Amino acid sequence: MEKDASAPDPSRQCNGFSGVLYGEFTDTLNDGVRYSVSLTESALTIQRISSSPDRTKVVFNLSDCIGCRAYKGPDSADIGAYFAAYFYPFKRRWMSTGVARQRVEQCFRVALVQDPLVNLREAERWAHAIRDASVLVDACVFWGLSPLPIGVTRLRRPCRTMILVNPHSGRGQALQLFTGHIRAMLTEASVPYTLVITEHQNHARELVRNADLTQWDALVIMSGDGLLFEVINGLMEREDWQQAIQTPLGMLPGGSGNALAASIHHYSQ
Repeated sequence: MEKDASAPDPSRQCNGFSGVLYGEFTDTLNDGVRYSVSLTESALTIQRISSSPDRTKVVFNLSDCIGCRAYKGPDSADIGAYFAAYFYPFKRRWMSTGVARQRVEQCFRVALVQDPLVNLREAERWAHAIRDASVLVDACVFWGLSPLPIGVTRLRRPCRTMILVNPHSGRGQALQLFTGHIRAMLTEASVPYTLVITEHQNHARELVRNADLTQWDALVIMSGDGLLFEVINGLMEREDWQQAIQTPLGMLPGGSGNALAASIHHYSQ
Protein backbone atom coordinates (compact mmCIF):
# COMPACT_ATOMS: atom_id res chain seq x y z
CA MET A 1 0.00 0.00 0.00
CA GLU A 2 1.45 3.34 -1.01
CA LYS A 3 1.96 5.74 1.86
CA ASP A 4 3.69 8.63 0.16
CA ALA A 5 1.00 10.44 -1.81
CA SER A 6 0.07 14.05 -2.33
CA ALA A 7 -2.45 15.38 0.16
CA PRO A 8 -5.39 17.22 -1.38
CA ASP A 9 -5.39 20.98 -1.47
CA PRO A 10 -8.57 22.04 0.38
CA SER A 11 -8.63 25.32 -1.53
CA ARG A 12 -9.29 23.43 -4.78
CA GLN A 13 -12.98 22.72 -4.69
CA CYS A 14 -15.09 22.46 -7.84
CA ASN A 15 -18.72 22.63 -8.77
CA GLY A 16 -20.25 19.87 -10.82
CA PHE A 17 -19.46 16.83 -8.64
CA SER A 18 -21.97 16.34 -5.87
CA GLY A 19 -21.96 13.92 -2.99
CA VAL A 20 -19.42 11.37 -1.82
CA LEU A 21 -18.95 7.79 -3.01
CA TYR A 22 -18.04 5.21 -0.40
CA GLY A 23 -17.36 1.51 -0.81
CA GLU A 24 -15.51 -1.42 0.67
CA PHE A 25 -13.47 -3.55 -1.70
CA THR A 26 -10.86 -6.27 -1.55
CA ASP A 27 -7.27 -6.33 -2.65
CA THR A 28 -6.78 -7.63 -6.18
CA LEU A 29 -4.28 -10.25 -5.05
CA ASN A 30 -5.64 -11.15 -1.63
CA ASP A 31 -9.37 -11.38 -0.90
CA GLY A 32 -8.57 -11.37 2.81
CA VAL A 33 -7.38 -7.76 2.64
CA ARG A 34 -10.16 -5.18 2.51
CA TYR A 35 -10.10 -1.43 1.99
CA SER A 36 -12.58 1.34 2.57
CA VAL A 37 -12.53 3.73 -0.38
CA SER A 38 -14.16 7.15 -0.43
CA LEU A 39 -14.31 9.68 -3.23
CA THR A 40 -14.90 13.38 -2.74
CA GLU A 41 -14.75 16.18 -5.29
CA SER A 42 -11.02 16.64 -4.72
CA ALA A 43 -9.54 13.39 -3.40
CA LEU A 44 -9.63 9.61 -3.26
CA THR A 45 -9.08 8.30 0.26
CA ILE A 46 -8.08 4.69 0.91
CA GLN A 47 -7.86 2.99 4.28
CA ARG A 48 -7.19 -0.63 5.09
CA ILE A 49 -9.93 -2.23 7.17
CA SER A 50 -8.30 -3.81 10.19
CA SER A 51 -8.89 -4.46 13.86
CA SER A 52 -5.64 -2.64 14.57
CA PRO A 53 -6.15 0.92 15.84
CA ASP A 54 -3.18 2.12 13.76
CA ARG A 55 -4.78 2.00 10.33
CA THR A 56 -2.93 3.71 7.50
CA LYS A 57 -4.97 6.22 5.54
CA VAL A 58 -3.74 7.35 2.13
CA VAL A 59 -5.17 10.41 0.39
CA PHE A 60 -4.64 10.95 -3.34
CA ASN A 61 -5.23 14.35 -4.89
CA LEU A 62 -7.42 14.00 -7.97
CA SER A 63 -5.34 16.62 -9.76
CA ASP A 64 -2.64 13.91 -9.88
CA CYS A 65 -5.02 11.39 -11.47
CA ILE A 66 -4.64 10.80 -15.21
CA GLY A 67 -7.31 8.15 -15.59
CA CYS A 68 -9.35 5.28 -14.22
CA ARG A 69 -10.72 2.17 -15.91
CA ALA A 70 -13.04 -0.72 -15.06
CA TYR A 71 -12.54 -4.22 -16.39
CA LYS A 72 -13.29 -7.90 -15.91
CA GLY A 73 -10.73 -10.30 -14.56
CA PRO A 74 -8.81 -12.69 -16.83
CA ASP A 75 -10.56 -15.70 -15.28
CA SER A 76 -14.04 -16.19 -16.78
CA ALA A 77 -15.10 -17.96 -13.59
CA ASP A 78 -14.33 -14.87 -11.51
CA ILE A 79 -17.58 -13.08 -10.60
CA GLY A 80 -15.67 -10.00 -9.49
CA ALA A 81 -14.90 -6.87 -11.47
CA TYR A 82 -12.04 -4.41 -11.04
CA PHE A 83 -11.30 -0.72 -11.26
CA ALA A 84 -7.87 0.83 -11.34
CA ALA A 85 -6.97 4.51 -10.83
CA TYR A 86 -3.64 5.90 -12.04
CA PHE A 87 -1.90 8.73 -10.20
CA TYR A 88 1.36 10.60 -10.76
CA PRO A 89 1.99 12.45 -7.47
CA PHE A 90 5.25 14.21 -6.65
CA LYS A 91 7.45 11.88 -4.63
CA ARG A 92 11.06 11.96 -3.52
CA ARG A 93 13.49 10.28 -5.86
CA TRP A 94 15.34 7.25 -4.58
CA MET A 95 18.68 8.32 -3.06
CA SER A 96 18.04 11.95 -3.98
CA THR A 97 16.80 15.14 -2.38
CA GLY A 98 14.71 16.10 -5.41
CA VAL A 99 11.09 15.23 -6.17
CA ALA A 100 9.46 14.05 -9.37
CA ARG A 101 6.14 12.66 -10.48
CA GLN A 102 6.05 8.91 -10.03
CA ARG A 103 3.40 6.43 -11.10
CA VAL A 104 1.07 4.97 -8.46
CA GLU A 105 -1.66 2.51 -9.40
CA GLN A 106 -4.54 1.79 -7.03
CA CYS A 107 -6.61 -1.24 -8.02
CA PHE A 108 -9.58 -2.85 -6.26
CA ARG A 109 -11.78 -5.91 -6.74
CA VAL A 110 -15.55 -5.44 -6.65
CA ALA A 111 -17.50 -8.56 -5.64
CA LEU A 112 -20.59 -7.22 -3.89
CA VAL A 113 -23.01 -9.83 -5.28
CA GLN A 114 -22.90 -13.11 -7.18
CA ASP A 115 -23.92 -11.44 -10.46
CA PRO A 116 -20.76 -10.49 -12.44
CA LEU A 117 -22.65 -7.89 -14.51
CA VAL A 118 -23.80 -6.06 -11.39
CA ASN A 119 -20.24 -6.05 -10.08
CA LEU A 120 -18.94 -4.72 -13.40
CA ARG A 121 -21.51 -1.92 -13.41
CA GLU A 122 -20.41 -0.92 -9.91
CA ALA A 123 -16.77 -0.90 -10.98
CA GLU A 124 -17.70 1.22 -14.01
CA ARG A 125 -19.64 3.62 -11.78
CA TRP A 126 -16.53 4.19 -9.69
CA ALA A 127 -14.29 4.55 -12.72
CA HIS A 128 -16.60 7.15 -14.33
CA ALA A 129 -16.94 9.08 -11.07
CA ILE A 130 -13.17 9.22 -10.49
CA ARG A 131 -12.52 10.33 -14.07
CA ASP A 132 -15.23 13.01 -13.96
CA ALA A 133 -14.05 14.36 -10.61
CA SER A 134 -10.41 14.49 -11.76
CA VAL A 135 -11.40 16.45 -14.90
CA LEU A 136 -13.24 19.02 -12.79
CA VAL A 137 -10.29 19.39 -10.43
CA ASP A 138 -8.03 19.89 -13.46
CA ALA A 139 -10.37 22.60 -14.68
CA CYS A 140 -10.08 24.41 -11.35
CA VAL A 141 -6.30 24.31 -11.55
CA PHE A 142 -6.30 25.41 -15.20
CA TRP A 143 -8.56 28.39 -14.65
CA GLY A 144 -7.11 29.25 -11.26
CA LEU A 145 -10.61 29.48 -9.82
CA SER A 146 -12.07 28.00 -6.68
CA PRO A 147 -14.84 27.12 -6.97
CA LEU A 148 -15.13 26.76 -10.73
CA PRO A 149 -18.07 28.79 -12.05
CA ILE A 150 -20.93 26.67 -13.34
CA GLY A 151 -20.75 26.40 -17.12
CA VAL A 152 -16.97 26.90 -17.29
CA THR A 153 -15.21 23.73 -18.39
CA ARG A 154 -12.03 22.62 -20.08
CA LEU A 155 -11.77 20.35 -23.07
CA ARG A 156 -12.63 17.03 -21.49
CA ARG A 157 -10.43 14.02 -21.94
CA PRO A 158 -10.05 12.02 -24.07
CA CYS A 159 -8.17 14.33 -26.40
CA ARG A 160 -7.56 13.03 -29.93
CA THR A 161 -3.84 13.21 -30.49
CA MET A 162 -1.44 12.70 -33.36
CA ILE A 163 1.95 11.62 -32.08
CA LEU A 164 4.92 11.97 -34.41
CA VAL A 165 8.02 9.98 -33.54
CA ASN A 166 11.39 10.17 -35.23
CA PRO A 167 12.81 6.64 -34.75
CA HIS A 168 16.36 7.89 -35.27
CA SER A 169 16.24 10.45 -32.46
CA GLY A 170 17.98 9.90 -29.15
CA ARG A 171 20.53 7.54 -30.67
CA GLY A 172 17.69 5.51 -32.11
CA GLN A 173 15.81 5.13 -28.82
CA ALA A 174 12.82 7.47 -29.33
CA LEU A 175 10.46 4.73 -30.51
CA GLN A 176 11.58 2.45 -27.69
CA LEU A 177 10.86 5.24 -25.19
CA PHE A 178 7.39 5.63 -26.64
CA THR A 179 6.51 1.93 -26.50
CA GLY A 180 8.13 1.48 -23.08
CA HIS A 181 6.74 4.53 -21.28
CA ILE A 182 4.36 6.79 -23.18
CA ARG A 183 2.01 4.22 -24.70
CA ALA A 184 0.99 2.81 -21.31
CA MET A 185 0.27 6.32 -19.95
CA LEU A 186 -1.96 7.10 -22.94
CA THR A 187 -3.87 3.87 -22.39
CA GLU A 188 -4.31 4.61 -18.68
CA ALA A 189 -5.60 8.09 -19.50
CA SER A 190 -7.92 6.74 -22.26
CA VAL A 191 -6.37 9.11 -24.79
CA PRO A 192 -7.03 8.02 -28.40
CA TYR A 193 -4.01 8.64 -30.56
CA THR A 194 -2.60 8.12 -34.03
CA LEU A 195 1.07 7.16 -34.07
CA VAL A 196 3.11 8.38 -37.03
CA ILE A 197 6.69 7.16 -37.37
CA THR A 198 8.54 9.52 -39.68
CA GLU A 199 10.33 7.85 -42.57
CA HIS A 200 12.47 10.59 -44.06
CA GLN A 201 13.48 14.21 -43.67
CA ASN A 202 10.50 16.62 -43.97
CA HIS A 203 8.01 13.74 -43.66
CA ALA A 204 6.31 15.46 -40.72
CA ARG A 205 6.37 18.79 -42.53
CA GLU A 206 4.57 17.32 -45.55
CA LEU A 207 2.11 15.44 -43.38
CA VAL A 208 0.85 18.36 -41.28
CA ARG A 209 0.82 20.64 -44.32
CA ASN A 210 -1.77 18.43 -46.01
CA ALA A 211 -3.54 16.72 -43.09
CA ASP A 212 -7.15 17.25 -42.06
CA LEU A 213 -6.39 18.77 -38.65
CA THR A 214 -10.03 18.54 -37.56
CA GLN A 215 -9.34 14.87 -36.78
CA TRP A 216 -7.02 15.77 -33.90
CA ASP A 217 -7.13 18.05 -30.89
CA ALA A 218 -3.35 18.20 -30.48
CA LEU A 219 -0.07 17.31 -32.16
CA VAL A 220 2.67 15.79 -30.03
CA ILE A 221 6.27 15.49 -31.18
CA MET A 222 8.61 12.90 -29.68
CA SER A 223 12.03 13.68 -31.05
CA GLY A 224 14.75 16.27 -30.88
CA ASP A 225 14.38 19.89 -31.96
CA GLY A 226 14.33 19.11 -35.69
CA LEU A 227 10.93 17.43 -35.84
CA LEU A 228 9.24 20.32 -34.04
CA PHE A 229 10.83 22.65 -36.60
CA GLU A 230 9.30 20.54 -39.39
CA VAL A 231 5.83 20.53 -37.82
CA ILE A 232 5.74 24.28 -37.25
CA ASN A 233 6.89 24.96 -40.79
CA GLY A 234 4.31 22.54 -42.17
CA LEU A 235 1.55 24.34 -40.26
CA MET A 236 2.73 27.73 -41.51
CA GLU A 237 2.73 26.53 -45.13
CA ARG A 238 -0.99 25.67 -45.06
CA GLU A 239 -3.59 27.92 -46.67
CA ASP A 240 -5.40 28.01 -43.32
CA TRP A 241 -2.17 28.62 -41.43
CA GLN A 242 -3.69 31.23 -39.12
CA GLN A 243 -6.08 28.64 -37.72
CA ALA A 244 -3.71 25.67 -38.06
CA ILE A 245 -0.95 27.30 -36.01
CA GLN A 246 -3.36 27.48 -33.07
CA THR A 247 -3.39 23.67 -32.85
CA PRO A 248 -1.95 22.74 -29.45
CA LEU A 249 1.56 21.32 -29.75
CA GLY A 250 3.24 19.02 -27.26
CA MET A 251 6.89 18.07 -26.94
CA LEU A 252 8.13 14.82 -25.44
CA PRO A 253 11.89 14.51 -24.91
CA GLY A 254 13.13 11.92 -27.38
CA GLY A 255 16.38 13.43 -28.59
CA SER A 256 19.92 13.35 -27.27
CA GLY A 257 20.12 16.64 -25.38
CA ASN A 258 16.42 17.61 -25.19
CA ALA A 259 17.32 21.25 -24.50
CA LEU A 260 14.15 22.58 -26.14
CA ALA A 261 11.87 20.22 -24.20
CA ALA A 262 13.66 21.18 -20.98
CA SER A 263 13.26 24.90 -21.74
CA ILE A 264 9.54 24.51 -22.51
CA HIS A 265 9.05 22.62 -19.25
CA HIS A 266 11.02 25.24 -17.30
CA TYR A 267 9.07 28.23 -18.61
CA SER A 268 5.72 26.46 -18.21
CA GLN A 269 6.19 26.21 -14.45
